[in-house]
Amino acid sequence: MDVEQGSGIGDQISGQNSVGRTISRVFLAIFLVCLGYGLITARAPSQTTTNRTKVIFWHRWSGYWEDVVKRIVGKFNASQTDYEVVPLFVTGAGSDTKFMLSTLGGDPPDVMSMGSDSLPSIASGGLLTDLETLMTPAEREYFHRVPYAAVRESGQFDGKTYGITIGADLMGYYVNCAQLREIGVDPDKPPKTFEELVALGERLTRRDKEGHIVRLGLSVDDLATQAIAWGGGFYDPKKGDLTINTPENLACLTALTAQKEKVGYKDAQRFWSSQNNGSSTGAWSFIPGGVSITYDGQWRVDEIHRAKPDMDYRIWPIIPPAGGKPLAGLMGGNFMIIPTSSKQKKGAFEFLKFWSGVTHPERAAESFVAGGWIPLSPDVANAPAYQKFLKENPQFQTFIDILAGPNCQSKPRIGYLQYYLDQITNTQEASFSNEKTPAVALKDLEQTVNTERRKRKELGFDDK
Repeated sequence: MDVEQGSGIGDQISGQNSVGRTISRVFLAIFLVCLGYGLITARAPSQTTTNRTKVIFWHRWSGYWEDVVKRIVGKFNASQTDYEVVPLFVTGAGSDTKFMLSTLGGDPPDVMSMGSDSLPSIASGGLLTDLETLMTPAEREYFHRVPYAAVRESGQFDGKTYGITIGADLMGYYVNCAQLREIGVDPDKPPKTFEELVALGERLTRRDKEGHIVRLGLSVDDLATQAIAWGGGFYDPKKGDLTINTPENLACLTALTAQKEKVGYKDAQRFWSSQNNGSSTGAWSFIPGGVSITYDGQWRVDEIHRAKPDMDYRIWPIIPPAGGKPLAGLMGGNFMIIPTSSKQKKGAFEFLKFWSGVTHPERAAESFVAGGWIPLSPDVANAPAYQKFLKENPQFQTFIDILAGPNCQSKPRIGYLQYYLDQITNTQEASFSNEKTPAVALKDLEQTVNTERRKRKELGFDDK
């Protein structure tokens, strides 16, 4: 699961010109004065006793997930005798800023897990190592031939590879089988069109005597991904340019907004305010039956498995409109990066390969299974350990199908990605809440983003 925060500072630092360097120094000075450079708010490493070369690894997983990370690190350390990876938990809020400041200050981690949305802006600032420079010719050939295209491309910027996945993210519809069967619907026969899905959601919704929602039949979201199913999307990878106010994107936003209007936007907001949707807590509203069909990420499979292992549910891919594109997906998640000023790049890359499966995919499958993560390649997915995981969690296969399909894409590989995604979300909410019509919302989005691009160009940022 991608737990990153906004990367506005990363966008500012991303310039290579004097303006960008001045901004970097200002933020670094503020940071040093206010906090003291040594306090990066990373949890102190445990004491080590070996004579191996230490490799410092920053990650953002806490609680249950931190134990998973420690087990993976332990397996790597036991697999060889040259390196000892030392994991440090760094709080998710501001972790990208901490990374940039530590790198600028000359004392970065050797390797770090980073959300894919932050990667382009930080890479554009020259702070990340091109990982292909650390590969052997055989590894480089394999990397460009075998991994899922969307996963590989999600870690790239300006033609170079700065991140490799250790757990990609995709989204789909979680379906409560018992509630569908109550109204005579077979959960193994998904609706063929979005229009049918909306009608099904209406049948599943339950209200009290005052008309308040007590069970939500269908929750849809995520304009950026859904638009792909409408034949649109917000980036053209072939041209390397944005696509915003298009007929396809307008049709998608119009359809999603109409669905919200049928449910009642304010009624749905009131309903969600009473629900617990935190990740990994087991209190997700889908598990006790508060929502019949809801849109969420693959990390929920592990949560269901731990909280209610006998739950009867299905996962459907995004349901396209009539004539739309099936198996739409927009890749995100956690990627491993190595800063340019890492002191132990070789050891860091050995750890990265161990976890990701650039080499030994059968062994790497055990790491992906440990956290219920989407793999780097078909070789990892077809490994015995991963196949065992899919047998035990058959609904997870939907995400593998999306990953291998023709309509799974990486997010725009642009230096202001987080800003762009935030603006798309704002546009979606403005339309859902009837603050703007879908047509006006998209027109305003295009104008807002174009204005930002012009400002960045004037400041000398090379956004490609």
